[in-house]
Amino acid sequence: MIQLCVRRESELYNPFDPTHTRLNDDVYAYLKKFFTEAEQEKKVRDTLQIYSDGQIDMDKLKQSIHNAVEDEKYAYDSQIRKNHKRALQGYIVGGLLSVLGFALSIYFNQIILEIISFIGSISVREAVMIQTKINPDIRSLKKRLDPICELKLVKAGES
Repeated sequence: MIQLCVRRESELYNPFDPTHTRLNDDVYAYLKKFFTEAEQEKKVRDTLQIYSDGQIDMDKLKQSIHNAVEDEKYAYDSQIRKNHKRALQGYIVGGLLSVLGFALSIYFNQIILEIISFIGSISVREAVMIQTKINPDIRSLKKRLDPICELKLVKAGES
């Protein structure tokens, strides 16, 4: 069980949001820390218990948590799309430079052509790194957000 203590419901939301529907960044960061890989391996956390002096609109809070998670997932998806474009560019530029260097090695100075081929190889290596390491890491971060949306919310003293 995750426990959260606030004096007023307004502390749950961003003070600059006039609609009081955008989750406070500190609250969201607090919730996210319970869903790291190490914490997920220890035990499942499926309930958020809120201690408050006043009333809490649980449906509004649940929707705000869901919106915060969806916003972060969208940011991860955007980064993955950018990385795919960078990888594709790396494959194209790297492949072209490698082939060009190899093809021109017959006619020109070997050192210059080796440099062209080397730059092409570096571009391909970076593209492979994006596809095999960076994007899977981002997907892993995104997957850790799913349990946050499924939290059961209860006010302390209620069941």
